[in-house]
Amino acid sequence: MTNLPPSLPDQEEGAAPETAPPQEKKGGASKLIIGIVGVLAVVVLAVVAVFVVRALVAASDPTQDAKAGDCLSNLPQAPEGEEINVEDVKVVTCDSADARFAVVGRVDDVTAEQASVGEVCAAHAETTMRFYAIPAGGKGYVLCLKPA
Repeated sequence: MTNLPPSLPDQEEGAAPETAPPQEKKGGASKLIIGIVGVLAVVVLAVVAVFVVRALVAASDPTQDAKAGDCLSNLPQAPEGEEINVEDVKVVTCDSADARFAVVGRVDDVTAEQASVGEVCAAHAETTMRFYAIPAGGKGYVLCLKPA
C-alpha cells in the first residue's frame, strides 16, 4: 500500500493554490510625520549652529561695537605696512587711564583691500592709525584712530 497525501477538496488537481489578498500598507501617515519632524530637526539644528558661530565670532571681536567717541586700550602699533593680530584690545571710556587711542570714525562694509588703503579714513582728518577687522574673503569694518 502506498501512502499518498490527502487531496484538498477545494483545489483541483494542477490548479495553483489560492493566494491571500494583499495586505494594506499601514503607517504611511506616521512615516510622513517622522520624515517631516526629521527635516524640521535638521533645520532647527542648522539655525542654532549659525547663531552659536556668530556668538563665538562676536565674543572674539571686542571692538565690533566700537564707534566714534570710544577709546581703545591694549592696541599695539604695527610697523608701517604690516598687519598684526590683536587679542587683548578693549573698548574703554576715553577718561580711563588705559585709553591709548580714540576712535574718530568708523567705516563699515569694506573689504580687506579697501581697508588697507589710507584713503579709507580720509573723511576723518584726525586719523593717525587704522584698525580693521575683516573676515577672510568677506567684508568688515575700519576704525579710524588718533592718540587718546
